[in-house]
Amino acid sequence: MVVIKNIEDDAMIYNISEMAASSFKEENQSLKLATSLEYEAIKRSLEYEKSVLKGALIQDECIGFIWAKYNVHDREVKIYNLLVDKSQRNNGIATALKREIEKWAKDMGAYTIVSTVHAHNKTMIHLNESMDYEFEKVIMRKKLF
Repeated sequence: MVVIKNIEDDAMIYNISEMAASSFKEENQSLKLATSLEYEAIKRSLEYEKSVLKGALIQDECIGFIWAKYNVHDREVKIYNLLVDKSQRNNGIATALKREIEKWAKDMGAYTIVSTVHAHNKTMIHLNESMDYEFEKVIMRKKLF
C-alpha cells in the first residue's frame, strides 16, 4: 500500500535528491555532485521558503515524490519536481501526489498551480489535462553548438 507523507528527515531528502539527480544529470556530470546540488536546493527551500516535499512510500521506501513552492505575492504554487520510479508508474501515484499538492496549495491560499512538463512526456501531459491543467505557453529552444 502506498502512503503519501511530508518528507522532512535528512536521509529521506538525500534519497529523493539522488532519485531526482539520476533522472536529469548530464552524462559527464557526477551523480554525487548532482545529488548534492539537488539536496541543498530542497533543504534550503524547505527551510527558507514556503515549500513542501511529499513522498510516496511503500514500507518506508520512497517510490515517488513531488516538490512544490508557494509564491505569496502571486498566490501561486509551482511544482518544481515530480518523479515516480519507473517500476511504479501507471499506478496512480503521480495523480495522488498532485492531488496532495493541490490540497496543500488550497490550504496555503493559492489561486493557481503551475506545472512544467517536457514536450516528449505525453503521459504527464495527458495526466495534467485530465486534472484540468491548461496549456499556458510553449517554450522552444535552439541549440547553437
